[in-house]
Amino acid sequence: MVRARALTVAGPPAADDAEDAELAEHAGRGAAGRAGMPLALPAAACLGVAVVSLALPASLAFDPWAWLVWGREAVHLELDTTGGPSWKPLPVLVSAVVSVAGDHATTVWLVASRTAGLLALVLAFRLAARFAGPTAGAVAAGLLLLTPDGGPRFLRLVAEGHADAVSATLCLWAVERHLDGRRAHALLLGTGLALMRPEAWPFLGLYAGWLWRREPRQRRLVAAALVSVPLLWFGGDWWGSGSPWHGADAAQVVSGSAADRFGLALERAAKVVVPPAWVAAAVAVISARWRRDRVLPALAAGAVVWIALVTVMSVALGYAALSRFLLPAAGLVCVLAGIGAVRAVAAVPVGAVRVAVAALAVTASVPAVLPRVLALDTLAAGIETRARLERELDVAIDRAGGPDAVLACGQVAIDQSDVPRMALAWKLGLPLGDVGRRPGDAPGVVFARLGGPQDRTLSTENRPDVVPLARSAEWVVYALACPVVRNG
Repeated sequence: MVRARALTVAGPPAADDAEDAELAEHAGRGAAGRAGMPLALPAAACLGVAVVSLALPASLAFDPWAWLVWGREAVHLELDTTGGPSWKPLPVLVSAVVSVAGDHATTVWLVASRTAGLLALVLAFRLAARFAGPTAGAVAAGLLLLTPDGGPRFLRLVAEGHADAVSATLCLWAVERHLDGRRAHALLLGTGLALMRPEAWPFLGLYAGWLWRREPRQRRLVAAALVSVPLLWFGGDWWGSGSPWHGADAAQVVSGSAADRFGLALERAAKVVVPPAWVAAAVAVISARWRRDRVLPALAAGAVVWIALVTVMSVALGYAALSRFLLPAAGLVCVLAGIGAVRAVAAVPVGAVRVAVAALAVTASVPAVLPRVLALDTLAAGIETRARLERELDVAIDRAGGPDAVLACGQVAIDQSDVPRMALAWKLGLPLGDVGRRPGDAPGVVFARLGGPQDRTLSTENRPDVVPLARSAEWVVYALACPVVRNG
């Protein structure tokens, strides 16, 4: 009681009091809306779905294979971040822990990343529901499922263990924790996001500065968060590559003029959600102005700034403005769209007119939504194809005598530069840079796609030093001037 009186006498300015009152209102609303449903329960459901999903064919994507290799190397203090994607600290920290599972590390990663990715849908539901009820939550989650492009690849990112779906989870969870008044939790989640996406750095800096002023007791945590981000981003890459700027250089992959990059970035931003979602999100922001609610406009501003940052980084620095980089913004837009859709219908008088308006809105949205729903079948087929290529690599390695027999020949190459190269490095215990894209002059082994250009070349050259070692349904393994094979 004494402490409360002291705070009243020497309290924050009136504007801060109003902000605290507004956050308290949202915290109370959220608690009431989630009564009996703490996040642990839907998280456990997501975990169950992730475990059951292991029965479906799916392989890791390009980046997760690289992160697993780097995590294994970090544990053995032999980190080599060359030859792969750009460095991201958080996934590698997680993969370092996962790598202790040995041969089961890929399974553990898939379960963990799928669970975290599916939580984005849960959090989109919860955030929209706290403002406009469960129908708004269902709309928000459904729209997020159809992001971040016409593919739509959200499910593919989750299925293949990518971290970008998790970036949406961290963003939405940080918002929820802030609205619940758990600002230290929000800071930690924002730090996690900043360890995955550089676009989050300005947001983390602003929130850390705000928290530093508002809650002095959290200053040690704020300082640790601000120090950890540059330390892990630049220090980790420096350790693994010899240069703190290696990851930034590796990310500069977009060619063409600045105008072309700007146009492509805008196109991807426009397509990150279906068109009706933009309209419904705008309705949510307008309704918030009437209600004197500052939270929804702040979420909209955050989404716009995130998109702007991705665009500017592409135009000015040559980074790829990939649609998956926009998922945190997409999550916020979907939440707003769920709220706006419900509020727009609720503004119509109760009765047949409201039903007609809702039906008209759904009907008008079908042409935009249906193509993405139908594309899920093609998406599933692509996931299965990539999974088959990865599975058949295991078969080819086993038929060639196992990893030791393959490595005994010298250098290793594979004629696929994307996922199979990363997977082969993991399976053979090699640094990413030690798996080439084409055979060199030294003795070694080449994994060639069955029926592909490399297979046709090596099978028709009639060279005595080229010996087929093994064959699977997708791969042919050739030994090139291998002393073990030649002498055996």
